[in-house]
Amino acid sequence: WARSRPTHTSTVTIRRPNYLSRFCIDMSDLQLPGGEETFGEHLVENLFATWIDRDLEQRATELTRAHVYRAVVELPPSGGAPIVRINEEVSLQARAVASAPIKKGEPVTAENISSLEAFWPVDVDPNSGWLAYIIVGESAYIAFDLRYNKQRSAELLSLADDYLDVVEAVREFALRPAVDNLLSAAELTVQAQMLAQSQETKFHNVRDRWLRENERLGNAPEGFFATLQRLRRERGAARYGDGVLGVTADEVPALIATVRSMVEHAANQIGLVAADTSSLSSRSPQ
Repeated sequence: WARSRPTHTSTVTIRRPNYLSRFCIDMSDLQLPGGEETFGEHLVENLFATWIDRDLEQRATELTRAHVYRAVVELPPSGGAPIVRINEEVSLQARAVASAPIKKGEPVTAENISSLEAFWPVDVDPNSGWLAYIIVGESAYIAFDLRYNKQRSAELLSLADDYLDVVEAVREFALRPAVDNLLSAAELTVQAQMLAQSQETKFHNVRDRWLRENERLGNAPEGFFATLQRLRRERGAARYGDGVLGVTADEVPALIATVRSMVEHAANQIGLVAADTSSLSSRSPQ
């Protein structure tokens, strides 16, 4: 998440995170305890039974699960109806290791790759979660990303960057507005991450509990919650002139740095990167 002049466009840069490859699961060798059914078989069975089989029935064709070699299930936010795409309807991009040199324009097949590291659909809404299934050679693979509302989360983090830019501009002569904007930026980082989990709230204490629990679980760096609490205690003095402000001008640079770290952490958790240009667009894995 490199700082750039924030934009509020209708598209979002989606970074397929590095750890997504851990969610690209080869079904051929994952065993459940007891060995009667592999984890992969169990996962594929649930994918088909929950979404794909129902879709095949609704299509009223002769297709069965045996005919499915590629599928994507798109899960819209807020409980929208799943969208199922099968075989030729599916567009995927992938990262793979070649078993031999592949010339430009040459088809990539199971015969010229040694392993499939990651893959992802290219035609799902940026706010949706998704699951993808593909057969390559003798192996079946499943990948998934169940984080939602990336579009809205990106807008919130751009707004947080705007607030931080204001802080940088006014902190030397308007300390109270600077602290108030620091609080707004910090809160937006929590709100954006909650949206990725389809959690929405307008209550400050709910956001505080969410961040405190995630820091306790190791899902957020230590100190983020303390910074949010420190800024919240100054809200009355900063926003309404109620009492003496407890933050000094000398403390503001360190607070800015921490809140910028909160923005960067939120972007990484959600799967976003900032664009270096004035517009945002989809992007493949690093």
